Amino acid sequence: MNTYTLEAATHDTLADVVALIPDPAEAERRLTFTHSRVEARALHPEQFLLLRSPRGVEGVCLRPASPRVPLFPQVREDVPADALIAFLCELRAAAPRLILVSTQAPLRREEAEAAGWALQETNVVYETPDLRARSYPADPHVQPVTVHDPGVAAALTALGREAWVPGEDWTLYALTHAGEVVALAALGASGPPDTAGIDLIGVLPQRRGQGFGGRLHAHLLHLAARTFGTHVGGTEADNHAMRRLFERHGAQLVSTQLDFGAAPVLAASVPEATAP
Repeated sequence: MNTYTLEAATHDTLADVVALIPDPAEAERRLTFTHSRVEARALHPEQFLLLRSPRGVEGVCLRPASPRVPLFPQVREDVPADALIAFLCELRAAAPRLILVSTQAPLRREEAEAAGWALQETNVVYETPDLRARSYPADPHVQPVTVHDPGVAAALTALGREAWVPGEDWTLYALTHAGEVVALAALGASGPPDTAGIDLIGVLPQRRGQGFGGRLHAHLLHLAARTFGTHVGGTEADNHAMRRLFERHGAQLVSTQLDFGAAPVLAASVPEATAP
């Protein structure tokens, strides 16, 4: 029977935090960046939790300094169930939110729930790899707006997004029809270099099914192509209308994400990892 251990990384084992990155060049880049963050005292090696077995590193997760930041573990696809449960259970002490991304970890809901996590939602992420490979129609009825412009605040309320605030360097756009705001979306940088993000806030309920969402989304892709090379966007897995829109505009499905919140473990037996 294999023995699994949970341990915090140290300066001597820092290279293990990139052991599961398949691309050697990317692993080296990430390790160099991690070392620089440690040297600047912006990151501590012990923030990384390592799951080990006799065959090597099975899982890695950065425990963020702020509990408001979700956990994004990287785990081997064939990690045994008891080891995965122990690993995910240990992570519950670090943050109240866990996101399993299909490109980084197996989407094994049962083990996550056995570790005390409760599934909140399932999301999908799409990428348009080359925005300039095709043209997107500009729409003269789409204009940049602020939340103080006529009809915008009311539209946000009707869409259940009254608390929406623009991100840094993001711009809000409205599509109008007959002088009425019928759809809202925002455009800005999405984190990775040269990548655009679009928040398609929505089409007013009484105006749905008339093509307004597609027009607004295409216009923002048209704008994004002026500055960015790629676009990444996500939506709920069961939002089939948005998924069709992504695919119609040339996006490709790149990952599925299970988003969990911490929940008390009730009458569960969580395997204990052997102390290192």
